[in-house]
Amino acid sequence: MRSAGRVGLVYPRATLDSVPCLVVAAELLAEHGYDVDLFTITQAGQPLPRFDSQRIHLCSLGTAGLAAPPPATVRGAVRRLGWLRRAARGPLGRSYAALGAGLAHGSRLVRLARTRAATRQVAYDCLIGVDPDGLELAHALAAGAPVAYYSLELLLSYELQTAAERAQKDRERALAQRAPFVVVQDAARGRLLAEDDGLPWDRLVLVPNAPLGPARRRPTRLWHERFGLPAEARVALHAGSLGDWTGIEAIVACVPEWPSPWVLVIHTRYDAAASAYVERLRARADPRRVHFSLKPVPRQAYDDLVDGADVGLALYVPSLDSAFTQRNIQTIGLSSGKLAHVLRAGLPVITNAATSIAPQITAAGCGFAVEDASQIGQALAALAADQAGVYSRRACAFFDQQLDPRPAFDEVVRRLAGLRVAA
Repeated sequence: MRSAGRVGLVYPRATLDSVPCLVVAAELLAEHGYDVDLFTITQAGQPLPRFDSQRIHLCSLGTAGLAAPPPATVRGAVRRLGWLRRAARGPLGRSYAALGAGLAHGSRLVRLARTRAATRQVAYDCLIGVDPDGLELAHALAAGAPVAYYSLELLLSYELQTAAERAQKDRERALAQRAPFVVVQDAARGRLLAEDDGLPWDRLVLVPNAPLGPARRRPTRLWHERFGLPAEARVALHAGSLGDWTGIEAIVACVPEWPSPWVLVIHTRYDAAASAYVERLRARADPRRVHFSLKPVPRQAYDDLVDGADVGLALYVPSLDSAFTQRNIQTIGLSSGKLAHVLRAGLPVITNAATSIAPQITAAGCGFAVEDASQIGQALAALAADQAGVYSRRACAFFDQQLDPRPAFDEVVRRLAGLRVAA
């Protein structure tokens, strides 16, 4: 197939494999004939993100947690693009507080990009910068190409706490106003961003943060085999980041009150084997009913982990600790990749009533919205009574109707085609 053009997707963090909408963006752009350069940070000790399409090229911005040279495949990309061998360390903390700490890191990457961009020979039809730091870096790489904005985390001006955040927000607003289009996950998040950045509504494209469908239920015994669980055990899965905003400490504290035979599995997005936070959780947990999976897996293996559970837990607890744990968390909507993976696997979900997604989950009958973690046990008891799998079928229907990103992404492709015509 003749190339439809070349797009650069700029995501300066080491978590690409666990952000379904970015993986989907690369795959669907390639499916539509675009060559895609994925600029991202790779993580020492973890396999590189892998794609089947030959049109998708990984372009490392550096290897986090490694002083030695990166793997040969990444060295080749670095040589081809004229980058230094290792960029500054990325924000790898286990909570949203680390994203704020990564702003200064993003500035260092931008300075590096500006020193190298003039020597690069690749011409782009468009670059897409992810979040404020990725947007700024994409502009440093653009060499005159249009730069679109992909907003994953809302950095709202009235919730900023530091001078670095305020400076970053000023740059985000100015660059977002220049973007030919801005991708955000749903209408509620779109309104917050558009009002704060002064964007016309028709500039926005709404694409849920979700893997490609269709939804299906494909149960496995993975967790039973890994942890030696009894055959009758049922698994509630908490996957992803850990931090106060996830309610994980309250969840662990309430497990002894859960009806038998429910157990909790905590699977982390990062390598947390040496985490002091996890050790504190472990010390408070009942080892017979709380089990820890502390190594991330490639996204190709992640579905098996979700399929091995019976319900997904996704609590989002707003706090004033960070600019990213306020409206960004409360208005989670269709931006939760964790919720999307669980629903696509046909698992009912338990979330908290304070989040914007809770009314939709309740109305669709595919899960429960609890006031706090103390009510999770009641929800589990209700799920145990669902022998006919009604909640599972409703979960699949909710994903297919509300979350499958393919139809929504067609508008991104249309906007990109419009840029070529305009050029």
